[in-house]
Amino acid sequence: MTARDTWALTRDMFLSEEEVDSIRESIRQRLTVEKTPAWCSAKTDELIFEVLTFSGIRNSEFCHLRVRDVPPTLKQPALQVAETPRQDRIVAIPQSLAELIRDYVRHVRPQRLHDSIPVKDLDQPLALNDRGRPFDRTTLYRRVVKILTAAGFESRASVQLLRHTYGYLAYKRTRGNLLFVQQQLGHAHPMVTAVYAEFVEFPPAELANLVAGEPEKKRRK
Repeated sequence: MTARDTWALTRDMFLSEEEVDSIRESIRQRLTVEKTPAWCSAKTDELIFEVLTFSGIRNSEFCHLRVRDVPPTLKQPALQVAETPRQDRIVAIPQSLAELIRDYVRHVRPQRLHDSIPVKDLDQPLALNDRGRPFDRTTLYRRVVKILTAAGFESRASVQLLRHTYGYLAYKRTRGNLLFVQQQLGHAHPMVTAVYAEFVEFPPAELANLVAGEPEKKRRK
């Protein structure tokens, strides 16, 4: 059995761009009255969905994120992910996600913290559940299933669905930059990452023009 057989991907294992938008809208509809428990819960769901979908980090990696591992403490649009006891990796994130994380840290997270925990303790977990406790692998999985089920994706709901969605979107929107996607996802071998190529098509004529270095205006005539 080859690495590609082991990591086979099917269409139902990731979300389309339209499906991502529909889930985002489902969460935003719950963002009504600020500073209420319901608003905090919705903002936490927004954080979970956006981080997992637009960084591609794993369940355990999300659970291990500390305040010092994210913007604004990290001072750049990236996450410092604890990959192994001896090695971390930096995962680049879009500016919009960095701003969402900053907003969560400033306005939502302080309302979840117990009085015994200083707000400025950077070694504390980033995300906190409705009881003010950090997420573990099981509670995060259940929370993701709840988010996706509420948006109509119960049959496909899982954390892995969002990680695969990132792989698909990253490959498509970077025009097949396999090395970037591999580094972002923390894959050891590019053959694993290459499974996303099957679901993305680039027009051969357009790619041929890119290779030749033809100007954008010339290609559009």
